[in-house]
Amino acid sequence: MPPQCVHFGLCGGCAAQDVPYPEQVEAKQAALRELLLPHYDGELPVTPSPVVWHYRNKIDPVFTPQWYETPPEESFVRETVLGYKRRGKWFWPMQVDECLIGPEGTAPLFAAAREWAAGSGLQAFDTRRGGGFLKTLLVRDAKRSGERMVVLITASGPMDTAPFVEAVLGAFGPCSVWRGTREGTADNAQADTLELLHGAPHITETLEIAESPGHGTCTTPAEHLSGPCAPGPLRRLDFRISPMSFFQTNPLGAERLYGRIRARVRRLAPGVLYDLYGGMGSIALVCADLVSGVRSVENVPAASEDGRVNCAENGVDNVDFITESVPDHLRRLREDGGLPLGALVVTDPPRCGMNPKTIRRLLELAPERLVYVSCNPRVLASELALLAPAYGVVDAEAVDLFPHTPHLETIVELARV
Repeated sequence: MPPQCVHFGLCGGCAAQDVPYPEQVEAKQAALRELLLPHYDGELPVTPSPVVWHYRNKIDPVFTPQWYETPPEESFVRETVLGYKRRGKWFWPMQVDECLIGPEGTAPLFAAAREWAAGSGLQAFDTRRGGGFLKTLLVRDAKRSGERMVVLITASGPMDTAPFVEAVLGAFGPCSVWRGTREGTADNAQADTLELLHGAPHITETLEIAESPGHGTCTTPAEHLSGPCAPGPLRRLDFRISPMSFFQTNPLGAERLYGRIRARVRRLAPGVLYDLYGGMGSIALVCADLVSGVRSVENVPAASEDGRVNCAENGVDNVDFITESVPDHLRRLREDGGLPLGALVVTDPPRCGMNPKTIRRLLELAPERLVYVSCNPRVLASELALLAPAYGVVDAEAVDLFPHTPHLETIVELARV
């Protein structure tokens, strides 16, 4: 199967564009089954992503100096590249003309940003040498509302932002435009300060969650939203997304993931739901109407604040956002008498997992049931081994949120032995 992206094979983003999507799903299922086999050998369904192109709502190409196999003289001014890292060569950036898994319309935006950068006299930041100014071009969109956002992240210091705003609006159309600054050499899309240059301070994404989501796959978000692939909604929620918000990067696929989590919560019928690593409250809001209360635990204050705003905008008043590290909260919970009778714990940690301290404290609290949502199957398998003395896997399933990559979201339900 010929890949659709001209950068495939060089770009470090996609790994399987040359494999038909159904075969990608089968390969992910087989790999997950092998990882989970020491803990679970039952049915392992994988729900495919509803869309395979332009499914991501966020990309963050970086400005970097051109890399040469033969280093030029020290006085040579390197050209600025806007793009991603090469596969297997993180030190060698490559220019990307568009991204077929990112928001639509990036080709003219990338071209305009490169032209603006070349005319601005501003140099790309060099993470190895420490000099330069331009760092990241963060691009977000909302699939249902069509709203878009562009954030230019630079080193601190004065700059004329008007030409940048003009270039973005001319190439990308109406959108929110921000400038962020970040100190240090870290290569990420985070900002220490933010300034709104144009438009609204946030975009709004709407999720429509069905507990029995469809299994069809469409080519683009527009096809999914207008065609027979889109299931009838059961729960509709609006989420405010600010420049630094964490939100599932495949929102249409996340509807299927959250639908499967919601179905489990309905079946288990807990009185109280503990949402660990709750972020901006996505799982909490999805399940809030099924329980008397939700405790959403997250250590990033801005994420908790986004969650409170999202609750207010959706008329949800039974979610308590607790800004605290998960292990600290579990320790305090144990000191205060433990979990309420019949409470359900849902944990959705970052790729690095929960860590042994969190697992020890969960074992001390001993909930009857635990739902583990993981974006890293290898870490999940290792942490299931740590839980195994007290918990057995009841069932497991996965939802593919990342077509053309090896990544997969897994849902595992555990019961106390």
